[in-house]
Amino acid sequence: MEFENVDFKATTYFMDETVPAIGVDFLDVSGKTFFGEIELPGDGVSMIYTDLTKEGEISYIEIVDPSDFLSDPALDNIEINGYNVKELIRVAYRRLNIEQLI
Repeated sequence: MEFENVDFKATTYFMDETVPAIGVDFLDVSGKTFFGEIELPGDGVSMIYTDLTKEGEISYIEIVDPSDFLSDPALDNIEINGYNVKELIRVAYRRLNIEQLI
């Protein structure tokens, strides 16, 4: 899968800067956005915050505690904008030269 219109950044959880996060910007989605959250199954501590357009398109996500997200099998099939979120995290790790977020 191509990731040409996707940009990544290493960041931290806005409510606790000791918790790592990955920001994913979908460059082909633009417009005024509203803050949201995606409900995740399972018992993990990971969260996904979103910026949504009024049309319901997601322009940005922040994956809080991506290491936990990767290790939770209940999250294997979570997709956003046609991308598997675990694959987005793996690509972000490679592009940002992150061995592991602690």
